[in-house]
Amino acid sequence: MAQTKIAYPFFIKVIRFLFPILESIAPSVAVKWAVKLFLTPFQFGFTPTEKQHLDKFKMHDVIISRFKIRTYEIGEGPLIICVHGWVGRGMQFYKMAIDLADAGYKLLLIDAPAHGMSEGKMSNLFEFIEVFNGLKEKQDNLVAVIGHSLGAVSISLAISEGSKVPAFISLGAPVVAQDILDEFANKLNLNKTTIHGMREKAVTTFSRTFDSVAMETTFKEVDCPVLAFHGSNDFDVPVYHLDVLKKIKPKTEIRRIEGIGHRRILKDERVIKEIKNWLLTLK
Repeated sequence: MAQTKIAYPFFIKVIRFLFPILESIAPSVAVKWAVKLFLTPFQFGFTPTEKQHLDKFKMHDVIISRFKIRTYEIGEGPLIICVHGWVGRGMQFYKMAIDLADAGYKLLLIDAPAHGMSEGKMSNLFEFIEVFNGLKEKQDNLVAVIGHSLGAVSISLAISEGSKVPAFISLGAPVVAQDILDEFANKLNLNKTTIHGMREKAVTTFSRTFDSVAMETTFKEVDCPVLAFHGSNDFDVPVYHLDVLKKIKPKTEIRRIEGIGHRRILKDERVIKEIKNWLLTLK
């Protein structure tokens, strides 16, 4: 995936130093710990700006399947569900949600398991889908779903497995499976043997290959209108992933937004305006 010079936090520097040692003396343990780290999101609280806007939202703690989940609701009208990415939280959509609510929509934001204010310490793509599907089934008048990063991946997989979605908006989606693993390996200084072990562990743990749940596979089955965005300065997911989506499904409408990165895309006025206009074309 895209490379840039990164000032890693201290604990990441420690992991980067220790992993090659662990790989050399206990490769199976290295795989075990790599998988655990891959499935453990670092949790962050609300930003000061998010806190300022919390009182605009109705907050609920709901039980979805086996999970206690925090949701945030704003607006009245046709429903849009927003699913955040890995290490994200529902309130990252606060600006987009407020603006779309002002335009006549009801927005429902989710904290996925082990994210935001929801319970849990570890999570995975399948739990994202379980919560998304469970919440969606309880709602009426759904007109679109918005997914950021892993949220988009989870929506694509859910649709490919039969979940009905009227329209899908993708923001900064990681599409290519190997790129996702390469980015993780680069961040933690893992060798190829460990990454191969992670691929094998995915099969034994989830009975699915890593590639089979990646968006480059599941997006082939998406049968609803799609609008996909990517920031030109996204250093988490390279912008060419947007072109991969277009190649998979040529009818996908794509927007490459200049000057923004992986998270800024959630607050960019150009993105929000494009979403508003696109939603109007669906009516």
